[in-house]
Amino acid sequence: MSEHPNATHVRAMFAAFEKADLPAIQATIPEHAVWHFPGRHGKLAGSHRGRDAILGFLMNVAGLTGGTFHLELIDIVANDRHAVALFRGRAERNGKVLDNPTCLRMRIEEGRIVEIWEFVWDLFTVDDFWS
Repeated sequence: MSEHPNATHVRAMFAAFEKADLPAIQATIPEHAVWHFPGRHGKLAGSHRGRDAILGFLMNVAGLTGGTFHLELIDIVANDRHAVALFRGRAERNGKVLDNPTCLRMRIEEGRIVEIWEFVWDLFTVDDFWS
């Protein structure tokens, strides 16, 4: 059984992030996309509206961790309108260690990710890590 095309698109986005391939990420995320990241105090918390804001958000992940952020993609499930990606994010920052199971719920239109909701296993630890 072959993978749904939207799962393939999401997998490509993860690979592009790992390689810091900005053009590939831009091709996946349209101008009007939104990424919702949980938290109240963390530097990444809130809704990042628009491709430029999302790219800035993703660059902050790498920048705030001194390049130590690494993700391990576990699985992707997708259909014509939605995808869910399960991954584990790991990083170090200011003497803190992040090791967090995470879920991205994505809304997809015409093969492009238009909205992402990020869900983390331990919100308090994640919020503290990014603060």
